Amino acid sequence: MAGMSIVVCLPGAAAGSVDEAVAEAMAPFARDGVGAVERDVWDSFRISGGSAGLPVLAGHQDDPRLITGRPHRDGTPEPGLPGMCAGGPRGLIDFGDVLRARGAEHAGRVWDRWQEVASRHPAADDESVFFHRHLAAAGTHASYETSQEAAAYRAQPAVRAWAEAAPAWARPDIAAHFSFEEQAVGIGRRSREEYVGTWEFSLLPARNVLTTGGWWYELGEAPLHGACRGPADCVHEPDVVEGHPGVQAHLLALPADALLVNVRCHV
Repeated sequence: MAGMSIVVCLPGAAAGSVDEAVAEAMAPFARDGVGAVERDVWDSFRISGGSAGLPVLAGHQDDPRLITGRPHRDGTPEPGLPGMCAGGPRGLIDFGDVLRARGAEHAGRVWDRWQEVASRHPAADDESVFFHRHLAAAGTHASYETSQEAAAYRAQPAVRAWAEAAPAWARPDIAAHFSFEEQAVGIGRRSREEYVGTWEFSLLPARNVLTTGGWWYELGEAPLHGACRGPADCVHEPDVVEGHPGVQAHLLALPADALLVNVRCHV
């Protein structure tokens, strides 16, 4: 058994009954056959702040609408940390505007630089073309990196030129992606807006989220809908684009009075 945190999203009207509203939202995902969802997720939970909580927007640390962590099971209070809370209205939570701007700005510059480099050379084929060619020639995943096909991919003029330009744009402190160990052609496969949107959240912590629509998004797992047994039986349309950027964008788009509550689960 282990622990995980998830941000439970509630309508602003739940401000007077947070504990009850969280319990109702979490109920479909309970273990031991109690919940409606076939994949049992938790067997106990607690509203929690501290280091695993949510950052408070500067200047609002004393706002009475902020939610504090509940006591531990043995009754001991949860120690608080300056600038952190267990939840509150979305408008009081710090979504890292400065950090998002830094990631977005660098991603935009990278996209522009790739377009500049690529425009001076014949269009390059995606690395997947060479990889599948390698497999078709009886190669394996393990042998690809040292294969003729991999060398042919890297020999494309645009790819060679990017390999020379990329070190000046490497920013693994912003995101590992910006070490450019991945294939380069993919940078230009998306629009500038799409590429920037993918990496603007790269400096923010990854979070799991339970939406007001009853969707449980746990990073690395298939989303679960609280009204359905499992993904195979679900006919509902997910309300979040999967992955870290989709979750962050969903939280940002919520009304300012929507409540975000950090819940620590025993799973």
